[in-house]
Amino acid sequence: MTLKIAFDIGGVLSKYPQQFRILLDKLQAPGRTGLETSVEVYIISDMHDVDKMHQMLTNNGIRVDKSRVYSADYKEYGEFCKTHLCKQLGIDMLIDDFIGYVAEGDFIRMLVMPDAKQPYYHDDWQTDGSEGDFGRRRKKIQ
Repeated sequence: MTLKIAFDIGGVLSKYPQQFRILLDKLQAPGRTGLETSVEVYIISDMHDVDKMHQMLTNNGIRVDKSRVYSADYKEYGEFCKTHLCKQLGIDMLIDDFIGYVAEGDFIRMLVMPDAKQPYYHDDWQTDGSEGDFGRRRKKIQ
């Protein structure tokens, strides 16, 4: 059996890069013996084109084969864009921070609960700067 797990970038990998980097490395580690199940890691986002997403992942030490990086088509499918893509790819589990993307689908849907005290992009997360201050703003909580 092969378990296919998809991760979102913005608000998931970008928010908790250290933790997810460890998990992704473990899931993709070669030479795991005694397991009857293999794991395939996918990245599904609606943020950028595949080349840009893969470069961002690489710049942040997230190792995943480019052939497993996908951009969901929000224009065509709206909030069902990731559900549609997960169905196409045979994804078994989607990890996302947007409830609209995990509200529907015939797969395990895992929500990374938003934490208003944490920025969308971790301070260490590298981007090309095209997002401006989005995801880097912080409001003081009284």
